[in-house]
Amino acid sequence: MTFGELKQHGDVGIGTFNALDGELVMIDNTVYKVKASGAVEEVPDTDTTPFAAVTYFDEDATKSLGPTASLEALEQELDKMITDPKAFYVFRIDGTFNTIKARSVPSQIKPYPVLSEAVKNQSIFDYQKISGTLVGLWCPADIGGLNVKGYHFHFIADDRSKGGHLLDVSFDSATAFVDQTDGFFMTLSPSTPEGTVTDADSAIDAVEK
Repeated sequence: MTFGELKQHGDVGIGTFNALDGELVMIDNTVYKVKASGAVEEVPDTDTTPFAAVTYFDEDATKSLGPTASLEALEQELDKMITDPKAFYVFRIDGTFNTIKARSVPSQIKPYPVLSEAVKNQSIFDYQKISGTLVGLWCPADIGGLNVKGYHFHFIADDRSKGGHLLDVSFDSATAFVDQTDGFFMTLSPSTPEGTVTDADSAIDAVEK
């Protein structure tokens, strides 16, 4: 799907690029690619994505977050904002973060490796005292291989110069905004080989955490 078409379905979200070339962050209806080199570039509408999860962000609740020492601690606080365990939630968390640990994966070459092998060549970024936004998705436990159950966050700096798939975080204060969605609309490519989604079931949770 082109990003121009994707923007008809939402203005905030996360995903990836063809050949797994970097981490995708959509924010304020603009798509950014965080490359394995650490560079961040704005993506034109004519480029395409094989996988993304987006929504038109409609703020349902806001929470001020106090000192938080880890991603696990952040998730425990966000758990308090999840009122329906069968719904989907998109989070936007704005703040100045003491530490951000993030990653990106380089473009893969055919024959494409499985995801668990591809991430072995990931680049790790450690940022300190950086202002930005965490864009995250929470999926219910019965999502299966369609997406990652639980939390999945990507980070983008305010100046759009840094980012990546979030591995860990700490901060003194931040503000969390949440959009609850009671359902989802999924578009599949007609050329997707049968069984592709099923084959991902056993690996997707392990590599996205």
